Amino acid sequence: MTRRPALPVRRSAVPATVLGLFTVGASAALAPSPALADALPNDKVAEPAVMAGPNDLDYVKKLHAQVHKRWTDNFLQLISQNLKLSDPLNDPTRVAEADVVISGDGRLLSVTLTKRSGFAGFDDAIPEIVKDSSPFPKPPVNVRSDDDNLHVHWTFARDERRCSGLAIIHVDDPLDVAIPKLMKGGRRDEIVGRVVAARASGLPAEPSVSSLAVEWLRGSAKQPWVTTKIAAALAERDDADAIAWLKGAVKKPDQAKAAGAALAAKKIPVCPLVKADLEGGNATAALTAAQALATAGEAACAPGLVGVLTNPKSKTDARVAAIIALGPIDDDGAKAALATAVKDDNAAVRGAASLAQIRPGAGRAKMLGMVHLVKDPAMEVRAAGSAGVVRAGGDSDFDDLYMLFRDTDARPALAVLAELDRVPSDEATKMIAKLMRRPLPAVQKAAAQLLIKRHAKAMFPAFKSFLEPPAADADLRGMAFVAADDAQLAAKADDPKLGVWVYRALLARGERDRAADWLLAHAPAMTPAAQADAMVDWLASAESHAVAAKGKR
Repeated sequence: MTRRPALPVRRSAVPATVLGLFTVGASAALAPSPALADALPNDKVAEPAVMAGPNDLDYVKKLHAQVHKRWTDNFLQLISQNLKLSDPLNDPTRVAEADVVISGDGRLLSVTLTKRSGFAGFDDAIPEIVKDSSPFPKPPVNVRSDDDNLHVHWTFARDERRCSGLAIIHVDDPLDVAIPKLMKGGRRDEIVGRVVAARASGLPAEPSVSSLAVEWLRGSAKQPWVTTKIAAALAERDDADAIAWLKGAVKKPDQAKAAGAALAAKKIPVCPLVKADLEGGNATAALTAAQALATAGEAACAPGLVGVLTNPKSKTDARVAAIIALGPIDDDGAKAALATAVKDDNAAVRGAASLAQIRPGAGRAKMLGMVHLVKDPAMEVRAAGSAGVVRAGGDSDFDDLYMLFRDTDARPALAVLAELDRVPSDEATKMIAKLMRRPLPAVQKAAAQLLIKRHAKAMFPAFKSFLEPPAADADLRGMAFVAADDAQLAAKADDPKLGVWVYRALLARGERDRAADWLLAHAPAMTPAAQADAMVDWLASAESHAVAAKGKR
């Protein structure tokens, strides 16, 4: 634990009824006598005003008032009126200090003298007076330490300071211990302030910002603004609420694909959640179920998917979704249905089935089998053939993909980019960068996302052409900040629309301490959904950087 003053704030203390304390030294045999009542010069000077931070002052005044009447108005007044000026208790140099601990409900927990005045009669009065003053008003959360208690360092003096030397001391746990505790208490602003202070003292952003992000996201799955991106990040950390949310999302058309992929990544069965919808006869429900199963590879749902594929009433998008979901399933019925679909009259079905039969890394023979499709008159088949070359052969045959740089339709390039996402080589990265130069906005955006995802710093200068209008896509312009200089980043850091792209650019460039400083400065003003999204970006960046570093070793 570390101790830190909240502010250079002085807090006032309070006197006590202490007639019983006149048993020490020269005061032992004393009786009240007006003849001895020559006041110390200091007693004629007003006590300094109570001082505190703006958020603490009201409480400090109450605390001071409760002790002041026992220390100043009683104890000091009694010794001034009843003891000689030469008595040790009236020595104006007497000063003692004490650490006082008060519980969250106002109970006095301890009084410990940390500095003595040199005279026991003065020192022994302090704990008795403080005890006699309790219980105290309940301290507000903002003045409590990490143990939920109020810690006060108090100076008791015989001079004009009397009991005005009071300072709240924060006793801090290490950040990795404090962050979960403070977050549970709803003290988010305090956590941010603590991490900012740690950064200002020269400490790196990690691990405190990652701990902050994890705790910030906890409970987000129960919020109305949660997204599949946020829920998926939480599910990766075994958040039960997020997993439950994803299980419900697989039935929603706009969320099914991403939610199903997140559950499949956690090896949580998707088929039991959607099987009834897949087989129930409702076309929309069947399409949604098939999309949720895209990466699940669960044989239990193969018959239902085959049913959607072969149903003459099924629409093209449902049949294609069923084919994609059948692809990773190791089932004889699934394989037979795909083999038949390759001969379908519908080009979209034919192309999807051709690609679905190719396993990642299937090898040269399968790759060559896809090459002849890259010149097919049907765009859907060209897209499947091009994607199949990469799925089967990785980066071994980019030369046969020259048609991508002639095709005016974006879909073949987009299909290839989806496969390149799974190929981590430098050659694949160069191919992505080449595709980003295609004058097709959708391709440019998808390629830019992949380059940022893999932290391809050598390719970031190519983003400069998208930095200023007329960039076709606002997100593409935002991603282009990875190529911005410091002046450009600073100019947009506080922009309500583009500022978050500055943050993401810093993450992509590996400038995580600077990204952390942006996040700490701007998160409090962001909407809860935007805060959570930014926290997910932080955690995802940490993981992807770790993967990239591992791959280079």
